[in-house]
This record gives sequence, structure tokens and C-alpha cells, in this order.
Amino acid sequence: MTSTFARLTVVTAMIAGIAACSHAAKHAGDRDDVRLTTRVHVENRAFLDMNVFVISDGGGRTRLGTVTGNTDQDFVIPDYIVGPANSVRFLVEPIGSNRAPISNSLSVRPGETVTLTIPPNG
Repeated sequence: MTSTFARLTVVTAMIAGIAACSHAAKHAGDRDDVRLTTRVHVENRAFLDMNVFVISDGGGRTRLGTVTGNTDQDFVIPDYIVGPANSVRFLVEPIGSNRAPISNSLSVRPGETVTLTIPPNG
């Protein structure tokens, strides 16, 4: 009887140990795994092609890409630039011109899409 009780105790302890070490697998639909993509939609109404940059709070600029003249283009803003306390500015450099207008400072949260319109006079 003592040996049966001892085996039962050992088996119960092993099952409890295995259960304590296991964890639930995360599924693709779990909220913790979702990364919200933050985008900028650029509407280039100017004739010139434009290089588009995002400027972070620290002043570092990151090139997002080029939008050709009279077209629209979407770009992804890197996750490390976007945050709850961060603001961004956008810089557009017209190819073939020496001007480089900068937008006002914007507060952008993860998952948002910002629209940047470049007027016809660039």
C-alpha cells in the first residue's frame, strides 16, 4: 500500500511539474502578435519626382522612397520611429530642384495612415 501511494505521489508530482513548465501556443490571431503597420500616403500633385523622408524626434531622417510626379504612393513608416510620445515630420526633396520642404510636426500612432499632399507648385 505504501509503495502504491508513493508511486501515485511521484506520478502526480511529475504531471504537476510538466504542466507548470508548459505554456499555451500563440495563434496568428492573438492580439499580442499583431503589429500595426503605420503608413504615409503621399499624393504628389507636382510635376517633379520626389524623394520622401521621415524625420524622427531625434532629428534623424529615414528615406521612405520616391514618388513620381502626378502620382500617389504609400510608404511604411518604420516601427522604431512611431510611438505614443513620438512626433514625426516629413521632408520631400524634389529631384532636379534645390528646395526641400518639411511638414509640421505630427503625432502619429501605430496603425494610422497619414496623408501627405504635395501641391502642384512643389
